[in-house]
Amino acid sequence: MPVLEESMPSDPHSLSLFSNDAPDFAWEPTDAEIAIALELNTLNSFRTQFRRLKTRYRSFGSMLDAGPDDLAQFPDWAQSHRERLLDQVSHLKFGTEFRKVPGDVTILTFFDRRYPHQLREIYDPPPLLYVKGDLTYDFTVSMSIVGTRSNTEYGRSTAEQFAYQLASWGFTIVSGGARGIDSIAHSAALEAGGKTVAVLGSGIDVIFPAENQSLFAQIAESGAVVTEFPMGAIPEKYNFPARNRIIAALGRATLIVEAAEKSGALITADLACQNGRDVFAVPGRLTDGRSKGTNMLIHDGAHIALDPSDIPVRFGLTVLERDSADSENAVAHLEGDEALVYNAIGLEAKDTDVIVRELGIPAHRILSALLLLQMRGLVKELPGSRFVRPVRSLGKPLPADRDRTGQ
Repeated sequence: MPVLEESMPSDPHSLSLFSNDAPDFAWEPTDAEIAIALELNTLNSFRTQFRRLKTRYRSFGSMLDAGPDDLAQFPDWAQSHRERLLDQVSHLKFGTEFRKVPGDVTILTFFDRRYPHQLREIYDPPPLLYVKGDLTYDFTVSMSIVGTRSNTEYGRSTAEQFAYQLASWGFTIVSGGARGIDSIAHSAALEAGGKTVAVLGSGIDVIFPAENQSLFAQIAESGAVVTEFPMGAIPEKYNFPARNRIIAALGRATLIVEAAEKSGALITADLACQNGRDVFAVPGRLTDGRSKGTNMLIHDGAHIALDPSDIPVRFGLTVLERDSADSENAVAHLEGDEALVYNAIGLEAKDTDVIVRELGIPAHRILSALLLLQMRGLVKELPGSRFVRPVRSLGKPLPADRDRTGQ
């Protein structure tokens, strides 16, 4: 977090803000704009109403300047609630929150180009994120894994198996850093040498649960610890449903490992569905209360997860089990049409006609390049003349003691 270049002026409205001519999401925020965002974010009423404000205002400074007449343009927002927000804003002391942010924490605001696009598109995006670590990752290979805090041994072994194997294939594992399934998933992803993201229901400086201090430090080194809540925010019960919407949004799909009939994990599953994400669930014994939620999800249409390979198969991805320096060298030495075609193909299957249209190269040259790429194992053909890159394994096979899902 950068240090303020000069002391904050007493009048927050005099802070230098973005030009109104700046294109949406194309700027790097100034310290002044971040300072305003941080102060506004301390207000629960602001965070809950940001979904409205972002539709009319293009910076936090302009939101700060809004008066009663400006907020009246939101007729579905009760006047008493608008007045309450304006009163709370008038008592803010700008610059206070900015100075609390540690140097190893990055602030990403909604209007920052680095803000995750998968969060920007949901109904109720957080105004800003506190990030410790690196939040950049490939959304096409990301998976949210959540479940009960009081897991069984079956739940532990299953969460470990799925998180470890998916992480070893290059999937980023997203979870909530809580006791039980969340922590198990994070730890297994780290053991596999993969990337994982923990989304907190507290301030980034509040370690909860306390025993996860070391785990969160490891996560920040190989992934990111993230929260929308201000510094010092304690893990209130009502924070967790809000946190769950971020977990659901950051994953391409959500896997529920163990969950009771009434569980926060089921809230995450519901939010994933609302945001157009796939939901997977691991089945459990009918007599086990901690599997009632997952069994109910499967009954209601969630994808059944019997093996980690079910995940990439659902996405049309294939896994190259034996990744090696040879394959990396082969990619590095691609030239001409082969390089162009390889770069045009991602982890999602793409039709030959689409590749031809995108590259503007004659079809016979595209087909020749695809054939050579297939021979080198760099591209795989799927039914319907669709081509995809294999998901690259990190070369860490599943340990023998994890190759099980039974109790």
